[in-house]
Amino acid sequence: MENVTIGLALVAGVLSFISPCVLPLVPAYIGYMSGRLTHNISRQTTGGAAAPVGLAFRLQMLLHGIAFVLGFTAVFVLIGLLTTALASVAGQHVSTFTQIIGRIGGLVIIFFGFQFMGLAPRFFAWLRKKGQAGILDNVLLSIALALLSGGILYWGFLEQAIIALPLTVALALAMFAKGAFTQPAVFWNSLLEWLEVLLYSDTRGEIGSSGREGLLGSAFMGMVFSAGWSPCIGPLLGTILTVAATAGASSGDIAQGMLLLTAYSFGLGIPFVITALLLNSAQGVLRRLQRQMGKIKLASGSLLVLIGLLVSSGQLQSLSQTFSRGEFADFTLRVEECGVGFFEGGLGLSHVGSCLNGTLLPVSINQSASGKFSAESTTQEYLFHADAGDVIDVEVRSVSETIPDFELTLFGPGDGELARGSKVDSLMADNNLYPLIGIPLEDEGLYRVLLRNASATDVARFRVKVRDAQAIAGIEIDADPAEAETGSLAVAALTSLSEVADDLGPAVGLAEGNRAPAFTIDTLDATSLSLSDLSDKVVLLNFWGTWCGPCRREMPEFQKAYDEWGPRGFEIVAIAYNDTEAAMADFRDEFGLTFTLALDSSGDINDAYAIQTRPSSYLLGKDGVILARHFGIMTETQLNQLLSDAFAA
Repeated sequence: MENVTIGLALVAGVLSFISPCVLPLVPAYIGYMSGRLTHNISRQTTGGAAAPVGLAFRLQMLLHGIAFVLGFTAVFVLIGLLTTALASVAGQHVSTFTQIIGRIGGLVIIFFGFQFMGLAPRFFAWLRKKGQAGILDNVLLSIALALLSGGILYWGFLEQAIIALPLTVALALAMFAKGAFTQPAVFWNSLLEWLEVLLYSDTRGEIGSSGREGLLGSAFMGMVFSAGWSPCIGPLLGTILTVAATAGASSGDIAQGMLLLTAYSFGLGIPFVITALLLNSAQGVLRRLQRQMGKIKLASGSLLVLIGLLVSSGQLQSLSQTFSRGEFADFTLRVEECGVGFFEGGLGLSHVGSCLNGTLLPVSINQSASGKFSAESTTQEYLFHADAGDVIDVEVRSVSETIPDFELTLFGPGDGELARGSKVDSLMADNNLYPLIGIPLEDEGLYRVLLRNASATDVARFRVKVRDAQAIAGIEIDADPAEAETGSLAVAALTSLSEVADDLGPAVGLAEGNRAPAFTIDTLDATSLSLSDLSDKVVLLNFWGTWCGPCRREMPEFQKAYDEWGPRGFEIVAIAYNDTEAAMADFRDEFGLTFTLALDSSGDINDAYAIQTRPSSYLLGKDGVILARHFGIMTETQLNQLLSDAFAA
């Protein structure tokens, strides 16, 4: 996925809509749009009869959906650039930026909820009554609301008095200049009138025919939801963010990164616009339910208030991050792999179902892919596109202690069998098994590799690569495959008696509850570190890179957690790949990192942990068992919760 085009980024955005991380956004969006629709319909009906609906009104929901997507895109692209191309300048402040938007914006969403329920206009009307003149004409009201506004600003700006205090003073001066403390009744009546014009201009009975009124409100909602939500950072989005970082770091030209991020966001927005059209088609149903409109308005407004509370408290983002872990993350990766494979022609329509189930993966020649054998899944298939005249090898590498006996079959474009191999007759080179070597492909099209577990009971993880046959030319082949297999990375890790004894415990693997694959690596301080050296600690394995914008965003949070939990037996091992020790040293000095940094020069450890995107993290207990997996940015709150659970256990 190194060469991501605008079209591919657009497709990736569309695919992301069905990823688990987007799930919390959908009811939030539907709640806002349905609340707006319900309110509009209730305002345009008189005497229980529906007012005529013109084409402009029918297009209004579409326009508001587009405005939401544009607001969403503006903030999403900005955050993406700040965390990648501009990471060294502003990347570490992005979290603060998004939290502020989330808190302030969440309060606005709550106010919209009260508006859609009809409570806000009723409250305004109550204040306007002559009998309430004494309230509006009381200077104490101005003082009380000025103090309340100052408290809200203090909370909204993350309790940072250096920002909130000047804003509070500026607000008080503005209120004084407008007569809030000298002519409070005039001031508050003018303010109420201005709020009604601002908030209800598109929902009055005499609504304009253009349907453009109030679009800024929908755009603002998109901005708030974008800031209060975190996407699943899969391989495609990770690559797009990396492209933005590389472009900004190497040439200062971030146009390519902006285009890719914008295309991704527009792709993500397409289903939202379609949802707006589907909601628009519900107008007739809502009009027939006019007698129940009060209850419908109350329900939609209450939903929006709940969403506002989730956004302002940061729970919406936490919910999104929860859906970026474990099986949800696996599903996200499969959606991307299968969708991109189909879009690029590497996956047929008949293969999509198997691909989403995880039993078939689209790959490219020379691209490594993961696989798993278990009691429930005894086969794994890989689909790749090849040109006529290509000559390929099939490479299998263990990620567990060993690979069980397997049988391999290669099928051609017509699904006819071309070649067979097995573990028994595989050759060994560079710790890899080669069941098929030098297979000529006569036709252009889709080829399928089928691996079957001959033992049918063993659990194992492995990596498979269909590669150009010339890629291993000149490598010496060991005469005894069984003997050479003991030299693999995973088996070599089981050399000590204690590690052999540990093998009686949980199986080695990458799922939660498995024992993490063993490894030895040289740290940035030129010392050798083995995973077994940390057997008495809770360990966070973080896979990152100095070029990775999202990694820069989470590293300061890791340092805070390390300072707090380190004395209790917590260790962080941050493993970089495709990087340099000099860049890592500069990164360490820039952020003041004191935990362990290491460089995986060969990529073996990244392969052993099936890393496809950065940042990715594994939290290990003191017994080396995987407690949690996390793909994408991990917040300080999430890490502290995981550590609390780990030490409590």
